[in-house]
Amino acid sequence: MLESLPDGVLVVEENGRIVYVNRQAERLTGYGRDELLGHSIELLVPAGLRAAHRDERRDYSARPKPRPMGPPDRDFRVRRKDGSEFVADIALGPIGAPGNTSVVAAIRDATERRKLEHDLEHRALHDPLTGLANRTLFFDRLNQAMLGFKRTRRPVALVMLDVDGFKTVNDTFGHVAGDEILRRLGTNLEAGLRSTDTVARLGGDEFAWILPDFASPEAAVRRVRALLRSLAQNYSVDGHQIRVGISAGVALFPEDGLHPDALMRHADLALYTAKRQGGGLALVGRHGRRAGTRRHETRSRVRE
Repeated sequence: MLESLPDGVLVVEENGRIVYVNRQAERLTGYGRDELLGHSIELLVPAGLRAAHRDERRDYSARPKPRPMGPPDRDFRVRRKDGSEFVADIALGPIGAPGNTSVVAAIRDATERRKLEHDLEHRALHDPLTGLANRTLFFDRLNQAMLGFKRTRRPVALVMLDVDGFKTVNDTFGHVAGDEILRRLGTNLEAGLRSTDTVARLGGDEFAWILPDFASPEAAVRRVRALLRSLAQNYSVDGHQIRVGISAGVALFPEDGLHPDALMRHADLALYTAKRQGGGLALVGRHGRRAGTRRHETRSRVRE
């Protein structure tokens, strides 16, 4: 029966010596049965984890009890004969009389499960079209950036972004072309950002940057202007040259709002101002009054 199970099965004595191995355990580990029998179970543990595993094994032997395949935080790493490793779910069960107890270990390769979980988590937090952060991850990152201000006392820029004339692109060339532009634009919006920055797609042709940790509000505004200048370009889609521009509204934390909703309202207001005045960049608050609305050379136009 043990030989026919889809999981690898080993029986290990209290001293860690392997006394039984089934065929699936051979396939999972790359070791032949003769190479495992009589050897310590730590042979299958990555070298850097062996000392800790030895201690855990002794603790388990002192108080043995059944342990089922655990949740993700109970995954283990198993070392194969060729030195490679795989993530495993492991169930344990004691057998034998007290004082002479062995342990049955059932091993299951969890690589595909972990990959599926990672894919599902990524889909839950990222936009399916562009691969950028979605609204859920955006608000999480915005809150993190605002909390970071308490440590650094350095301002955070929230930039709301909108594609100029995107409806014209969809109406003229169709939604397939529009989606292709959004995908490429998403890549460009990510280029040049720091590891601490975030770009998100909030829906439709609406995007956002979260840019934390600037030396001053003025430095944040200069950085936004530089990033916007780098976005102006033509996109070739099905033989058509489509020049895409971006309108942007900037709000700064903490001076333009102390909460995410207030900060977004100010950034949206600045974006609306920029769109109303023909595209480009607009700011709110003290920096908006001083700099005013600045029109960029990145206005959209469609050329065939």
